[in-house]
Amino acid sequence: MGIFNKKTPESNIEQKQCEDMNIVSVNERPRVCCIDIEDEAQKGLRDKGFNIYSGSLGNKISVPNSRRNDKHQVLLNFDFPANLHEYDIIIIDLNYYKTVDYKSEDHIRNKHTGKSAISLLSTFPETVFDPRPLSSLLLKRRLQEIGDRPHMIIVFSTDNYSVEYESIKIHENYVERQKVESYGIYSFCDNSPLSEPKFGKELISFNTREDLKKLLDSQLPTTTYNQTFYHPTKWENGKNVPKENWFPLIKNANDEIVSICNSTSKSIIFYFPQFENKQIFLCEFLTKIAPELMPELFPFSTTFSWTEHKDYWLPNHSDLLEERRLVDEEYKNKITEIDKKINSNKESYLFLHNILTGTGDELKDALIVFLRWLEFENVVDCDSKENDLNIKEEDIQINIDDGLVIIECKGIGGTSTDSDCSQISKIKHRRCKERNKFDVFALYIVNHQRYLPPLSRTNPPFNQNQIQDAKNDERGLLSTWQMYNLYFNVENGVISKSEAREALLRHGLIEFKPTNLVFVDEPNEIYKEGSVCVINVENIELNIGDELIVERNSQYNKAIINGIRVNDKPVSSANSGEIGLLIEPPIKKKSKLWIRKNS
Repeated sequence: MGIFNKKTPESNIEQKQCEDMNIVSVNERPRVCCIDIEDEAQKGLRDKGFNIYSGSLGNKISVPNSRRNDKHQVLLNFDFPANLHEYDIIIIDLNYYKTVDYKSEDHIRNKHTGKSAISLLSTFPETVFDPRPLSSLLLKRRLQEIGDRPHMIIVFSTDNYSVEYESIKIHENYVERQKVESYGIYSFCDNSPLSEPKFGKELISFNTREDLKKLLDSQLPTTTYNQTFYHPTKWENGKNVPKENWFPLIKNANDEIVSICNSTSKSIIFYFPQFENKQIFLCEFLTKIAPELMPELFPFSTTFSWTEHKDYWLPNHSDLLEERRLVDEEYKNKITEIDKKINSNKESYLFLHNILTGTGDELKDALIVFLRWLEFENVVDCDSKENDLNIKEEDIQINIDDGLVIIECKGIGGTSTDSDCSQISKIKHRRCKERNKFDVFALYIVNHQRYLPPLSRTNPPFNQNQIQDAKNDERGLLSTWQMYNLYFNVENGVISKSEAREALLRHGLIEFKPTNLVFVDEPNEIYKEGSVCVINVENIELNIGDELIVERNSQYNKAIINGIRVNDKPVSSANSGEIGLLIEPPIKKKSKLWIRKNS
């Protein structure tokens, strides 16, 4: 490096002052040209002290070529530093760009010498002019000017594509159309080993140097790829063998290369997929890995990542790494076991999701599982029931001591019509006549607006006329969202299965509510993340240790009163006025509080 790169005491003092003032000290080298790299990633590099130039291959342009014969003169809008040949690191994101509206004044050279000028022509039917592939070719010429000087290129890939460009020569009195030429987005590099464009997100890193593999593995869960590559070969001993200076880094689930590196004595080029967080990746890569790959580019690097190599390991390091490997393996095995339990649990309770998403047989089968869980003993799938008249009208029958329950279920994208709700009445009258008894209970169950999350649906999904008609016809209306909530209310112990079975025999809109409840209040003030609430009561005695029933979004849960305050003083009980409650578990806003009546 010589005397010119040696830091003097004065420069150390200056750096210390910058640190005290929270000012980033920028190193002159390496010079980094960021081309279409997102602002957040560039800021992260600047914060690390990198000398950054923010460039671009150019914006795409929305051109108003809406009709035949429409045409517009366009100019490239790339941005490269004039001295790009003096830069050490060039970072390019081929998949990041903006689209801007066409403005004629942006496509006229304000300063031009000569009697003619060359421009580009965008004609119908092209409505978006993409300058980036041609700019990529111009970037190639700038990169060639670097020559044999050491440098590094980092490319975040996009799917390979080409664009045709028509040039025009503008004279004083006429325009002369020139030839049409095609250029690709990877024109900046002649030997990019491009294979097929392909999109995916299942990725596996190759066995490469430990620090790079660790960094890549940390990024892969949120990474996508859009281009595959081949491993260049050479002819040796009568066959093609992979070139040693090309190193695959990442592959997809089909063993196709999606990230590769080419290393020579003077340069390195990396092709990476689209990492979600390029700021973290680039900061980690350029501060800890790149300085060791090309130390001549990082005269001020203090990372010394070579100390992590096996040749320089400290005492006990090998044993500790092995211990870590065993812990990591044990962790992975435990995660695998938990994943199996999660999948098994999903399978066991899949019927709860199916009643909220399903239609047809899927919905009916899920409801049958639910009804049997409610301990109805004789639940019959009417599609499997043999019938002398071969009439299969209701979906489900339940034989109970008090008679017969018939159920029609539907999964629909909207809400039910009047005829949907009342269809079960006709079947009820038919069954009563067949049985010569009026002991038939009719129930219509709907999985409404099934493409929406249940909390975004219209609940209940029946209007007042439909509910009143159901009461008059002595039939029930029910949504599967109510049944879903019922499951948890039963599991929480606030509603019994017998109470739920009785509720299914009622008329009108069926509701599942705990019995023997007295309304306390809906707290307007909640503190300490829901563990403290302020209520107003009148002649309702509350004691420390009492069990509250908390209602929210048709679900009921239990909560225990652990403390009571009146006028900011702790008391053991209270029955009127403004009261502060300390409860467990915490509650959320818009929760209603109930307490059971004394039996």
